[in-house]
Amino acid sequence: MSLIEALSSSGADILEIGLPFSDPIADGPVIQNAMMRSLKGGFKVNDIFNLIKKTRASGIDIPIIVMSYLNPIIRIGGNEFCKKSAESGADGILLVDMPIEESEELDEIVKKHGMDVIRLIAPNTCEARMMEIFSKSTGFVYAVSVSGTTGARDNLSKQSIDFLRRVASIRTCPLAVGFGISSPDHVRQIRAIGVDAVIEGSKLISIYSDYTLSNEERLSRIEEHATEMKRATVD
Repeated sequence: MSLIEALSSSGADILEIGLPFSDPIADGPVIQNAMMRSLKGGFKVNDIFNLIKKTRASGIDIPIIVMSYLNPIIRIGGNEFCKKSAESGADGILLVDMPIEESEELDEIVKKHGMDVIRLIAPNTCEARMMEIFSKSTGFVYAVSVSGTTGARDNLSKQSIDFLRRVASIRTCPLAVGFGISSPDHVRQIRAIGVDAVIEGSKLISIYSDYTLSNEERLSRIEEHATEMKRATVD
């Protein structure tokens, strides 16, 4: 909860809260390890709803997206998961591993509960499929900047820039970029392309997972980094 408060007070416009899962195929070592720590600590599906409720009770009112793999949702049931997500205060659902060909039933459930359906576009997505993904998304579309898993990277490659420029040129709803985003320079590069938002996870988790520091020091570094990232969206 203290991390959510730190990010919110440092200018985060949206919170993505990930549901820990034992086989996170889209995630690199940093997020994988964080998920394993959560699961070993006893984190259950219902805990994410309680966390969102606590966030809303604290007065934080920025949009919250629940990121999940499909298996935990199947286990609890699509309607039950979406109902509890919406009742707790979530605004959208991002499913990492569900293709559009198989998502119609769950899409309708998400929308029935008043939430947005967030979808992914990858570098190997053809233009026709991109347009289909845009047409079946609400809220925003999440562009994966690299072919690979999540994780902080030093630079945005030419291939990534070219891909993002191509997606931005045909978008029909807001476009956010994630995977590898970890510095204010990345934010400025992405802004220049005309993308609407950046999504950062691994760098923040790395900072917060540095247990050589006290909790207060880690939160302070999170706030400093998040403030710098936010500043890069407007300067």
